[in-house]
Amino acid sequence: MSSSEHGNAQGNPVGYPADWDTRALRRNWLDHLQDLIEEQEASIPLKRIEYQLEQSTVYHDIMQRWPKMDGSQRLKAWKLLLEYSEQAARDILPTCVQCGECCRRGSPTLHIEDLELLKEGRISWDQLVTLRQGEPVRSPLQPKIFFLLDERIKLREKPETQECVFLESSTDRCSIYTDRPLQCRAQACWDGSAAKQLAEQAYLTRRDLFAHVELLLDVIAKHHERCSFAKLQEAVKRVEQDGENAAHKLVELLAYEDHFRNFFSEQFNIPRDNLDLIFGRSFAELVPIFGLQVQVEADGRRRLVPDRAR
Repeated sequence: MSSSEHGNAQGNPVGYPADWDTRALRRNWLDHLQDLIEEQEASIPLKRIEYQLEQSTVYHDIMQRWPKMDGSQRLKAWKLLLEYSEQAARDILPTCVQCGECCRRGSPTLHIEDLELLKEGRISWDQLVTLRQGEPVRSPLQPKIFFLLDERIKLREKPETQECVFLESSTDRCSIYTDRPLQCRAQACWDGSAAKQLAEQAYLTRRDLFAHVELLLDVIAKHHERCSFAKLQEAVKRVEQDGENAAHKLVELLAYEDHFRNFFSEQFNIPRDNLDLIFGRSFAELVPIFGLQVQVEADGRRRLVPDRAR
């Protein structure tokens, strides 16, 4: 039994196709697409298939003629739309329809070849962030969190999301499309082979960016020595084992890392928007990973509290 036959056999909770208006038709069609993706256990985003079908003459013809169709015509049109949908879910066109779903799953990590984009100012440095060795991250190529063996530099993501900062949400378009990084160019939701091959090539690091600024590289190395993610992880582990006294030590570590960033920002006249590139994400930003957050009291003292977002 095909998916469409299965749907008809089960019945539709919102009524019979002959009774649907255009909005109900589209809503039921999108529900059907989602069912197809789940049945096939496909990694193709719903919006990708939706965009592909919306560009077809069959979809446009059905949507335009639907209000004037009688019940029999609507049933035939619905069955035709289901058939085209199932075919599209099986046979994804090997072309980007700019649906924006790749950009919503995470911002790109930069490679050596992207260095020219930065040097020429085509991508602003204040839109970059360093992910340091040992940090937990997500990859669009695999669902599980993994820990970095070496550092990466990537474009920022919008707050509280995995969406690339350069995605224009209202239009699903990239605002730097002609200057997009190498990983973006390799991304293809219908075929992940190019992206997987690229993942084996050299990533851009801070040493590549600041190769001629030895003093800054020395400061970065000192920051890593004193404020590595491993030190934060160990401090949190001690809190879990030893309680209040260890919590005080963790707060001191968070305060020291914050002081380090601010002190050298002033000494080197580093814009605050560039600190996440030079020193990576702050401990205050990383500690919620462990279910904690820093609360600053009225007198300026810091204390750890459970992260309410979890």
